[in-house]
Order: sequence, then structure tokens, then C-alpha cells
Amino acid sequence: MVAGMVIQHPNEPGSILVGRARELATLRERLEATLAGNGGLVLIGGEAGIGKTALAAALAREARAQGALVRAGYCYDLTETPPYGPWIEVLSQAPRPDRPALPPLGDAPEQATNQATLFVQVREFISALAREQPLVLLLEDLHWADPGSLDLLRIMARSAAMLPLLIVVTYRADELTHRHPLFTLFPLLVREARAVRLDLRRLELDHVRELIAARYRLSSDDEDRLVGYLGDRAEGNPLYIVELLRTLEEERLLQLQGETWLLGDLAQARVPLLLRQVIEARSLRLGTKAHTLLSVASVIGEEVSLSLWSAVSELSEETLLEVVETAVEARLLDALSSGEAVRFAHALIRETLYEGLLPPRRRAWHRRVAEALLALPAPDPDAVAYHLQRAGDPRAAEWLVRAGERAQRAYALLTAAERFEAALQLLEAQGAPASERAKLLYRLARMRRYADPRQALGYLEDAIALAEEASDHALAAYIGCFRGSLLCTSGEIRGGLADLEAGVAAIDALSPDERGRLRALQQQLGDPPDEYHYRGALVSWLAIAGRGTEALALGAQLDTRPPAHALGTSGYANAWRGIASALATLGRPEEARQAYARASAAYRAVEHHYQVGNALLLELFEVVLPYRADDLAERRRLAQAAEQAWSRASGALSDLPPRFAWLPLLLIEGNWAEARELARAISAPGERTNWRPFARMALALLAREQGQPDLAWRMIREHLPAGPASEPGDAILLDTLPLQRLAATLALDYGNLELAAAWLEAHERWLNWSGAVLGRAEGYLGWAAYHRAAGKLSLAHHHAEQALAWAEQPRQPLALLAAHRLMGELETHARRYDEAAAHLDAALALAGACDALLERALTLLALAELRRVTGQPGSARSLTEEARAICDPLGAVRVLALVDDLLTRIAGRTPPGAVAGLTPREIEVLRLVAEGLTDAQVAERLFLSPRTVSQHLRSIYNKLGVSSRAAATRFAIEHGLL
Repeated sequence: MVAGMVIQHPNEPGSILVGRARELATLRERLEATLAGNGGLVLIGGEAGIGKTALAAALAREARAQGALVRAGYCYDLTETPPYGPWIEVLSQAPRPDRPALPPLGDAPEQATNQATLFVQVREFISALAREQPLVLLLEDLHWADPGSLDLLRIMARSAAMLPLLIVVTYRADELTHRHPLFTLFPLLVREARAVRLDLRRLELDHVRELIAARYRLSSDDEDRLVGYLGDRAEGNPLYIVELLRTLEEERLLQLQGETWLLGDLAQARVPLLLRQVIEARSLRLGTKAHTLLSVASVIGEEVSLSLWSAVSELSEETLLEVVETAVEARLLDALSSGEAVRFAHALIRETLYEGLLPPRRRAWHRRVAEALLALPAPDPDAVAYHLQRAGDPRAAEWLVRAGERAQRAYALLTAAERFEAALQLLEAQGAPASERAKLLYRLARMRRYADPRQALGYLEDAIALAEEASDHALAAYIGCFRGSLLCTSGEIRGGLADLEAGVAAIDALSPDERGRLRALQQQLGDPPDEYHYRGALVSWLAIAGRGTEALALGAQLDTRPPAHALGTSGYANAWRGIASALATLGRPEEARQAYARASAAYRAVEHHYQVGNALLLELFEVVLPYRADDLAERRRLAQAAEQAWSRASGALSDLPPRFAWLPLLLIEGNWAEARELARAISAPGERTNWRPFARMALALLAREQGQPDLAWRMIREHLPAGPASEPGDAILLDTLPLQRLAATLALDYGNLELAAAWLEAHERWLNWSGAVLGRAEGYLGWAAYHRAAGKLSLAHHHAEQALAWAEQPRQPLALLAAHRLMGELETHARRYDEAAAHLDAALALAGACDALLERALTLLALAELRRVTGQPGSARSLTEEARAICDPLGAVRVLALVDDLLTRIAGRTPPGAVAGLTPREIEVLRLVAEGLTDAQVAERLFLSPRTVSQHLRSIYNKLGVSSRAAATRFAIEHGLL
């Protein structure tokens, strides 16, 4: 057999592989690693006929010889491959009793409640097989695979490295455009699964000569002639070489005499230049009847059931078997081991035969195939739809919808979308009722909502218009609710909430009969039969946007419904998640925890593990870290539980690694390298996860501390393009407030008091609009820092006291820590050293209790400054060095600069004023100005004239390179002149 670059003669056992030594060596290395328990993924690409299958087959033979189990799955062109087609083929062998149940990838997905659960079942099943016996999976021609199969490949590839599991994929490189889903998947497979790519090139003439020498004993002259002939016509394509050689043998221009081969006059060879002509000629040599029957088989598909072929051709299977035997002998067909079907030996063979039929004849045969399929007890909807489409039969729309519904039940959303879209085009051409087209557009939008939300929104616009045209108010209201929900998840929260509110109100206004019809419609569309399905989404998004009081009021109405009716629906779970978020934002943490527990339970009831993980991480971010940050065991329990839930939902998380659940703790506990990597991956353009704003916030916070203010500003602008003027209600409140505070801090870093005030005013405006308690203490801390920079120390002290009060009721350990530290710094400046020590000791204790590494370093520096000014340089130096030891591994360059400055002052070296060229008198003036004194008050204190003070200030401004009292004051504070 020759397939690619393997040649095997009927009279000769074994086969020879030429021109692929490097590739075969790589495959052997991967097989050896797999047998040792460390599998992986190999991607073999190249043009049609280049030898991908041959190389994979060579690996399969060696794998079997070394005790591995080999399974293969195929994708087919010219037919609509069913969802997960190649995986169904791989898993089709019935499991033994000691393995997990066979995953329901086919027509019976009821055992799995979502795609994530389905993928977990597949992963567990294949993992069990691999643990029993090293497993090699061959997935052929994945350029024809459905999107669900590619999603499943990504999931399995991630697990392969930890199992004796080798996945080998073949694909036609020349079939992949930049928009092809497999093309876009390649970088992820290489990054996540460390996939090995083998790109097969055409054979060199030396390889062709090696193949000829191994197969034929020819004279030197004949060998040269044959190599040149094949080089000119096959151009290094192994399949072309094989077919040309086969043709030469059949025409007896290359024949065996005794032990040597003789090559005739190649000029007499009627050798077509194209492989398609070679194949057609071989088929015709079997006779007209056989050629016609093979053409009929090409209409049926790549794999041909003998019973279906018999029914379509109206011939007995016995008659067909005569054709099958000759076709197998001619290497046009391969007989499957089941004895019930055959497969074309190469896709190009089928393509050639199919294209050889005139279009009218093809349509007629497709209709006959469809009728034969329809006569079966349980016809495959994809196959029926495909043949009816090719036949131009109007029934194709109905069967495309059935095929889409099957794909939807199997959570192959993009495949379902393709079927619904094809059905929609047919219905539009047939002038179907507006309401029917509206329903199909809605289904299409639901299938596309993750892959292309903007396109999905366009479908919904058209669907609503059609529903209104049909005066179907229930349908229009329901679709409007979904559009609102999708707008919210796409970042257009204000518009989405308006749609949700209008849709829910319209549903409330429906008559009992209309509500009953809506529930029936929901069942037909594959949605939960609950007219209040989107009310939970409305509660959730009201809370997320900061409209917590409204969320609680609406949630209370839902809470009155009997749990037996509501538990287990995602609408009910969404409502409790919204209630929990609102309670947390409004300062009611214990009630929030209870609500989150109910939300998680409801998500678990429907096995929505992705949302379970979301609820757990939100509980960590919104409740435990703000209100119970010093409960280390509980916060780690939540992070671990969220990670586990997302691991179970891995099929739904193409953009979200389960480890992301630890990001808040990584930030606090000082694992910044991993935190930064996770945040960068999730905040990258094109990522669709709802956690992108949170990742952006984390990245901005890290950027400021690690000396990248430009990156921090970029993250802020991406989230709030209108800057401080951004109005509340169109962004996630609890992601926005920290970014507003960070923007104010960055402005203070640059001495821009006006910009800092604008951001703090925006923060206060959002807090007042929402009524939020979370963020109040931090807001007062921001104003305290502002007034301190402006030299208004009494105002700074007042706002720090307000921050302390807000951080204590309800208790918020991290906010309390920051408030105590700032109070300690202000008391140090005011020379109230006992009060300063009490505040800083409290802050340090909280930093330890919360395991907050950077907060500990900052508090140590504040304590070191207190020790310095109270005449304890040794203790001050020790505390400062401890802060450096914390900050060095973090790369916290901003705080490390403070460390160096403080150590300089502790050492009593050249004071900061002298570095700037300030005279002792100028230092005295600057110190008093920084304390908030006017020129006249400074003059009175130093027994100078106000004019002399003004002259000193101008000199100070020039030497420091500043232009305002505020900037000079900030220099004095940062350099310990107070």
C-alpha cells in the first residue's frame, strides 16, 4: 500500500517510508514518552496526498506493536459531519463494565446538562481508557471538523501530557484560511498543550529515487527515466507518484520479467497530468456499471453503508459486493471490518467521482438518498438535511432545524448555528411566516452569542422586528429580554438593562393564555419553561451596575415564589447572585453570604459548574476579602472551590483558566508574577470572559506598583474611556471604583492635584448614586491623601478619621489597615508619637492577619519613619530592610524607591534638601509651607518679611522643578522634611 510515502507491493510484505525520517523520529519520541505516561498532541499538516495518513498509519503500526491501543476518528467533506463526528467514531466501541459510561456525544445527551459536563464525561472516559492501556487517538482530516470537535480537542489536549495518551491530528494545510476555526486554534494548542507541529513538504527527487529503488529492480537508465518522469508529473506529491506508478503497471509499461522490472516507452503512456483523470480512468477500467455505482456511492458520502447503497441503487447487496470486491482490489474502496460499510480509499477519489456527475444527475441521486434515509426508523437529521439541500427539496429546512436542535442538545453551539442559518436562508426563500423566521433568528443568536456577540445582536434586532410584524408580543418581549442580557454581557449595561426592564414589564403584562403560550414557546426553543426566566438576569445586572436597592426590591418578589418551582433554574440562581452582590455592596455581608450560598446551590442543581465558579469567586471578591480578609482559611477555601468548579466546566472556558480563581489572593499574598501572567492573558484583546474587567483592574494595580504607570493608565482608559466624566450605570460598579481610586493616586504621583480631585469626585459621585458602602472607607482615604499632598494636613486628618469610622462599621480589615497606617503617618508628622505608634501597631497586626504582603511592607516603612524621628536609627534601619526583603521579589519598584530614600535619611547622609540644592533657610521655609502656613505666617514664624519668604519660595520652586505649593509640599512629605 502507498498512502503518502509508504509503498507496499502485493507480492512483498512490509512497507517502506521514504523522505520522512525527521518526522518519523519525532513521532517515535512522542510515542516513547506516551508509553512512559507523558502523552501529548501532534499536528500533521500538508496538502492533499502529501502523506499525512501514511505517516499516522506508520505510527499506529508501531504503537500497536508496542502494546498501545489505537483508535481513529474521521471527518468527511461534501457531507455535514454530525457534531463531534470524529470523537463519536473514536468512542463508538462499547465500554467494558469497569470504565465510566460512554459519553452521550450522539443523539442522547440527556445524561449531560451542559457542554462542560459533557466534555468532563468524555475526558474521564478517555482518561480511563488510557490508564488501562496506553492510548493513541488518530483524528483524520480535522480541517473538515465541526467546531464542537475542535473545542473537545482543546480540552483533551490539555489533559494528554498527564496521561499515556497521544493524540495525532491530520489536516490539509491548504484548506485553512485565517478565519478557519482550526487555524485560530493552533496557537492555543501550541501554548496550552505544547503541541508538536509537523508540516509535510513534497518529496525531493532523491526521495523518489529511494522509493523506486526499494520497490523496483530497474537498470540505471530505466531508473533515471522513471524518476524524471515522476518528478515532472507528480511534482513530489506521494499520492500522485503512487497513482502514476499503478497506472504504468496496469498499462504494462512497467512490468516484472523474472526478477527484474522493465520500463517501456514512456512517450506511449497515456498518463493524464491530473490525478483526478488518473482516478477516473481507473474507475472506468472496472466497467461502466461499476463506475456508475461508485458514482452513486460518492453521492452517499465518504463512508457508505452497503444497505443504504443497495436501497438507493435498487440492487441487491450481493450484486453490490461484486463491485465492492473489484473496487477494493483497485484501491478505490476500503472495506470496513464491520462488514456493513465501505470507505473511499482517499477523499480525492470520492471528489473525482462526485464531480464527474452532471449537476441534474447529482440532484436526482441526492433526492433518492434522502428518501432512502427517511425510510429508516431513526434517520440521521444531518444526513437527511444535507441530501435534501443538495436535491433542492423544500423539506431541507425542517431537517436542518432538527439537525440544529440535535447539535444544540449536544452543546455544539456553532454547529447548531450553521444548521439554523442554512434553514433560515431556505425559509426566507420560501416566504415562511415572520414569527417562524423570528424564532429561528433568536435560536441563531443564542448559538452565536459567545463566538460573535455583535453578530448575535444583529440577529436579535431582525428577530424583534419580525415578531412585531407578526404581532407576536410575547415573542417580541422574550427576545427583547435576551437582547438586553446580551447587551449587558457585551459591556453595554445601561442599554441592556433598559431592554431587560422593558421586556420583563411586557411579560408581566401578558394574559394568562399568552404566558402559557410563552412557556410552550420556551420549551420549543430549548429554554427553561419559565416566563420569569430573564427576571433573574435583571436582578443580577441591576446589582452589578450598582443599582442594588432596585435589585433587592425585585429580588424580593422572586423570593416569594415556591423553591420547588424555582430551584434548579438558572434564572433563580441568577436572582440570588444579584441579591448577594447587592447586599455585599450595601454593607450587609452576612446576608450576602447566605444569598451566595443559595445561588451556588441553584447553579449546582443544574450542573452549571462555570456559574458555580463565578458565584464562589464573586463571594470571595465582594464579601470575604472586603469584610473577612483576615479569615485566611475561608478565603482559600473559596478560591480552591471556584478553581475546582471551573475545572469541571473546562469545556466552557476557552478564555478562562481555572487558576484565575486565585487572582485576588495572589495579589494580596504577593505572588505577583503568576497574578500578572493570569491578568495579562484574560485582559488581552479578543478575550470574551466576563472577568476581563477584573483582570484589567488587577493588571493596572500591579502596573503602578511595578513602575509601569503608562500601562496602568491604559487599563483605566480602556475601562472608562470618558475618564472622570464617566457616568455610573454603564460599567460594573465594584470593578470601576478601584480603578477610579487608582487614577486619583496616579495623578497624585505626578503632582496633578486637579486631575486627582476630578477622579475622587467621580468616585464619590458613583458611591452616592449607588448608595454603596463598599468603597466608602477607601474614598475617604483617597481624599486624605489628596489633602495631605495639598498641604492641608488638618483636612487630611479629618478624612482619615472618617475612613477609619467607615472601615469599622461594618468591619473591613484591609480598609481598616490602610486607615490605621495613614493615621499613624499623620500623627507622626504632627509629633504625636504615642498615637502614631498605636495606629501603626494596629496596621501591622492587620497586615499579618490578612497575609497582605505589600501592606506589611508599607506599614513597616511608616514604623521605620516613626523610629527615625524618635531617635531609634537601628530599629528604623532594621524595619526598612525588612520592607526591602518583601519588595525585592515582588519587583515593587515604587516602594523600593521609598526604601532607598528612607535608608538615606536614616544614615544621616546628605539630606534630600541638599541634593536639590536647597539652603538651610529654604528648607525651613519649605517645611512650614508644607505644614499649611501662608507666606505671612511663615514670615512671622521666621522673623522675615513676606517679600523675603516669596523670594525663597521662587528659589525653592526653581530648584525642585515645580510650580505650585502643592508640588513643593509633596516633595517635602516624600523626603521626610516634616
